[in-house]
Amino acid sequence: MNVRSKIAAVAVGAVALGTLIGVGVSYADDPSTSPTPSAPASAAPSGQGHQADKAGAHARRALLKRALHGEVTLGGKEKTRVIDFQRGAVQKVGPTAITLKSTDGFTATYVVNGETKVRKDGQPAKIGDIKAGDTVRVVARKDGNTSTARLVAEPKAR
Repeated sequence: MNVRSKIAAVAVGAVALGTLIGVGVSYADDPSTSPTPSAPASAAPSGQGHQADKAGAHARRALLKRALHGEVTLGGKEKTRVIDFQRGAVQKVGPTAITLKSTDGFTATYVVNGETKVRKDGQPAKIGDIKAGDTVRVVARKDGNTSTARLVAEPKAR
C-alpha cells in the first residue's frame, strides 16, 4: 500500500468514526438538550466539494456496514458518556431487554425502556415488533455495567 493510499484510508476511517460518534451523540443526549449550531465549513475549490462529499459519504456507509460492535467515550461539559453500538441477530427480546449476537460471536444484552426508540423497515415501531432472528442495530448509553438502548433499528427491507 503506497503512502497516498494509507493517508486516504486513515482519513476515511477518521471521517467514519466521527460520523459514528455523531450518531451516538444524537441518540445518547438527554431529550432536554438541543444541538448547538456549528460553524460553516470552508468552501472547496469549484466542483470538488460535491465529489468529495459523495466519496466521503460512500466510504462512511461502507465502513458502517462492516462495523459489528464497539464502545465510544464522549466528553462533555459536565461529564463523559459511554456509547455502545452493536449490529447482529436478535437472540432474545422482551418488553425490558434485548439480546444480540454479532457474526463474530459477541453477545450483549441491552435494557429497553419507554425512552428506547424502535424502528422497523424505516418506520417507528414497538419492541414487540422485533422478533428473535431479526438483524438489528442498537445504540445504547452505558452506565456502569448497564447499557440502556436508545435506539433499536431493523433496516429497511431491500
